Amino acid sequence: MDFDTIHLEDDIQGVHSARQKRSVRIRDAYIKAGIRLLNTRRFSEIRISDLAEDCGGSVGSFYTRFEDKDAFFRALRAAAIGACNREIHRRVNMDRLFEMAPAEALDELVDLMADIFTSPIRGVLRESLLRILEPDDPWAPMRDSARLIIRNYRRALAHEFPAFDPEETTVRLSFCFQLIVGTLQNDLVNDYHVFSAKDETLRIGLREALKAYMRLPLDEAGNG
Repeated sequence: MDFDTIHLEDDIQGVHSARQKRSVRIRDAYIKAGIRLLNTRRFSEIRISDLAEDCGGSVGSFYTRFEDKDAFFRALRAAAIGACNREIHRRVNMDRLFEMAPAEALDELVDLMADIFTSPIRGVLRESLLRILEPDDPWAPMRDSARLIIRNYRRALAHEFPAFDPEETTVRLSFCFQLIVGTLQNDLVNDYHVFSAKDETLRIGLREALKAYMRLPLDEAGNG
């Protein structure tokens, strides 16, 4: 996934507009620092001085770009979901899905989601999930991206599983996605299981489970 370039909309609450290249560069440095630090600690444990030290800025320069820490978290979340959506569009767009065999498409769904959940934004995802009951629901943008993925899979693959009619296939594809995300969310906050997203064990198990559920040969596509 590409995190070298940060893409932010201008309407994020509490995030001040950055126009000049230097201002954008400093803003993005803070965001990248926040993404890195969230992989080792909770957001409440990150001090603005930590961010300034990590990216070579100052506390004053932070407040020039972000109204407060809540605005900064909204920027982190927006940067993370932007990177996710670019990866989703690249890997499971409609044109690409139409070219895939059913087993290949299921494997790609597992790998896409596992890649996202183990990427540098893992800490942002964890923090968003742990704050899901807050009024603004930090997980909501991730949920919107999930809907895009499953919508593409339903449209492209509804007629591709011989064991089921199109209506049942779309329901089963939704369950496949729920199984993957539920498993990865559990791994995100309970990282002590035998099957881990940090190695191949979780992916292998999910690939096999999805193929069995969709009644495909386990050796189809050569890796299940």
